[in-house]
This record gives sequence, C-alpha cells and structure tokens, in this order.
Amino acid sequence: MRSIVRATAMLSSSSLIGILLGLASSKILATVLHPAGYGYYGVLQSFILAGSLLVGIGTPTGLVRMGATAAKNGEDEAVFALSNGAWLLYGAMTLPLIAAFYFFRAPLSYWILGSTEHAADMLPLGIALAVAVALNVQNGIMNAWHRVEALASYGVVNAVGNASVGIGSVLLWGERGIVPAVVISSFTSWFASRYFLMRSVGKARVRIGFRKSVESARALFAFGVPYSISVMVGKGVQYAMPLVVLHLLNAAGVGYYKAAATITIGYLGFLVTAMTQDYYPRVSAVKDDPKAMTEVINEQHRLIILLAAPVILGTMTLASWVIPLIYSSSFLPTVDILEWQLIGDILRLSSWTMSYAILARCHPSIYFLSEAVLGAGTLLTTWGAIRYFGLAGLGISFVITYVLFYVVVWIILRRELQLRWTKFNRNLMIAVLSAAALIRLLPSTPLASFRIAIGVVLTVGFGVFAARTLWRESKTMRVSETKQIQESITETGK
Repeated sequence: MRSIVRATAMLSSSSLIGILLGLASSKILATVLHPAGYGYYGVLQSFILAGSLLVGIGTPTGLVRMGATAAKNGEDEAVFALSNGAWLLYGAMTLPLIAAFYFFRAPLSYWILGSTEHAADMLPLGIALAVAVALNVQNGIMNAWHRVEALASYGVVNAVGNASVGIGSVLLWGERGIVPAVVISSFTSWFASRYFLMRSVGKARVRIGFRKSVESARALFAFGVPYSISVMVGKGVQYAMPLVVLHLLNAAGVGYYKAAATITIGYLGFLVTAMTQDYYPRVSAVKDDPKAMTEVINEQHRLIILLAAPVILGTMTLASWVIPLIYSSSFLPTVDILEWQLIGDILRLSSWTMSYAILARCHPSIYFLSEAVLGAGTLLTTWGAIRYFGLAGLGISFVITYVLFYVVVWIILRRELQLRWTKFNRNLMIAVLSAAALIRLLPSTPLASFRIAIGVVLTVGFGVFAARTLWRESKTMRVSETKQIQESITETGK
C-alpha cells in the first residue's frame, strides 16, 4: 500500500501543476474565445485525442501489457524488441494517415467540423495527430519500464508547454490561433516526452534483430486491433463527445460541455494518471494470480475513492461559484452538467479500477464487450437525455452510462476472479454516493438554503476521514516493513 501511495503522490504532484495551469489557461481561453470559440477548440482537441487512440491501434497499452512483466523480471531484450516493434507499427500507420488528410481534406473537414470551410486546416491537424501517436508510443515505453519519476516530470513540463502555447496563440491571433495552438502543442509534448524517455530508459542496451522486431510488431498488432476497436466503441466515444454534441446541439453547447469536462478531467487528472502509469503496470504484473490481483484491485479502489471523495463533494458544493470563477458568467449553464457529472465520476473511478483489471487479465473480446456497453450507453443516453432534458441531459446521461458500465465490469470480474469488495470499500462507496446525491438534491427540498453549509460539512468530514485512514495505513506499513527488515537481519546473523 505504501508504494501505491508513494507512486500516486508523485504522479499526483505533477498532475496538480497541470491542473492549476489548465485552469488558468481555461480562464483566459474562455474569456477570449467565448462559449462557441471555446467549443471549437474543444472539438479539435477531442479529435486529436480520439484519433490518436484509433491510429495508435493500442500500441502504448500493448507495450505495458506485454512489457511490464518482462521489465519486472529483467528481460531487457524482450522489452526493447517490443519498443522496436511499436515504432515499426507507427510508421506503417501514420504515413497513409498524413496522405489521407491531404487528399481527403474537404470530406474530413465536413465530417469533423460540419462544413468544408476548414479544409485547409486538415493537413496540419493530420500532422499533429501523427505526432500525438508518436508521443503516446514514447509514454507507453516509459510506462512499460514503470519509470514513474520520468512520467511525473514529463507531466509538469508538458503542462507548462501546453498552457503557454495555447494562451500565446489565442492572445496573438484570437480564434485563428486555435489550429496553431493544437499543432504546436503536439510537437512540444513530443519533444518533452522524447527527452525524458532518453533520460530514463535510453537506447537499447542489447542488439535486437529485425526479425525479432517484426515478431514483436505482429504481437502488438494482434493485441492492438481488437483493443483499438474496444476503445473506439467505449472510451473513444466519450473522447469524441464534443463532436457528438456539436451535431446534436451547437458550438456553444460544446463549450458548456467542454467547460464541465475540463473541470472533472482536471481534478481527476492526477488519479487517472496514477491509474494508467502505476496501477495498470502493477495489476498487469500479477494478472496470473487471482488472489493477488483481487488484493491489488481492492487496494487501488480504496485509495482512489478516499482521495477523490472530498474533491468531488467540495466541487459539487461550490459549483455555482467555481464556474464563473474559472470561466465567466456566460458559462453558468455548465453548472447543471457539472453537478451530474460529478456524481457519475464516483462510479467512473470505481468502474475504471475494474476495467483496467479486465484489460490486464481477460481475453480481448471480454474487454470489447465492456467497452461496447460504455460506448453504446454513452451515445444512446446522450441522445435521449438531451431530447428530454436539454443541456442538463449531458450530465444526466453520464450518470446513467456509468451505472450500466459499473454493473457490467463488476459481473465480468465476479466471474473471472470471484472479486469481492472489502467491507470498507462497500461502505465507502455507499457513503460517498449518498453524500453526493444529498448535495445534488438539496436545492429541491426545504433545506435548500443550507446546501452550502451541509456540503462543506460533508466535504471536511470525508477529507478528515480520508487523511486519517491513509495516515494510519501508511504507519502500519512502515511498522511492518521495519519488522521484516529486522527479521531478515536476524536470519542473516544466524
């Protein structure tokens, strides 16, 4: 548990800087661009994110799934062969991609942005997408080697670079600076990642033959194709939500949605980063031991909910103040979306803890099933909720989607691992969900005027409880480690 807390703290510290810079950047961008322009920026960012998942065909995740155990066991040749294979796949995927963005720029502009007036921007966006895929491969290599410190350092540098580029481009050129901001940000992120990759891993320390590299590329491709399909029907749909909202509503609706998503991604960013760069390699390393895997899942679940609960409850309590502060009063419609999304985030974090375990252990078809439920649920509930509830439906649909997803991943792991939550985890989830629902529903009750006071009390209460729990467990682990060291010294003396 102590190593989990240490890794999470390290990654969280870098993410916290990113969160603060992201909030400052959002304030400036929202003020200059207004909801419609801010929405357009969000559409392009989402396109790069969703596109990199598709074009990358799961290579970064495959590197971790196949390389984490090898790296842990000191099998350097296997990990470097996987790295070479990843770059072979990268070249095979991105060269046709750039050509497609040049020759089919008008249709792509219509499909992505709803008109052909942005056709001239497609080639630069295609290049930015190719660079983003390379960035993900580099981070996947570092993740396979479990270079937590390097990834944390990269997070800080990347946050500073992206904020500087985004703010500078928009202040200089207004809405015309959106495309340059997206393109330049991809390059600055790649350079930062490359530096830390070379610093933490370096060049291959063993000679890898071309045939071995091709074999590794085939293995990554065999894993990546079903994985990519799974991601695109699941999380990929969520990453592409600004495109969906653009077609269901308008650019201003995308701006409100992106404003809410930026806050949730911001405050959860450090937890998601820790899960991807620490939890997934660890759970992959014990994928063949059901008992050990169950323990890792329960430990991660306990930690992530303890850390997230005070932040979620506090943000819900102050949402109507936070939105104008971070953006402007013109973004107040975001509040309804955000409050519902915050409730959904509790279920999202819990279900992601299980989803990563499914990815590490189960057959790709099982992971595809879970992601298909997530993607189909997102599209169907979004369409229905917007139709009946308008803009607030973007938040309501989020909750419904993650209720469905939680049930599905729980059933899968219950059959696969006989997974059971510890009593602590069960009670913690019930308590946090109840508190969040109470804060959300208070405005509709006679206690509406006490909403902020009650929310503050719940937030502080959960914060104190989480701090005491984590301190107590950390202290217990230190005592246990000291005892093990003493026993080892005694045994050596004998």
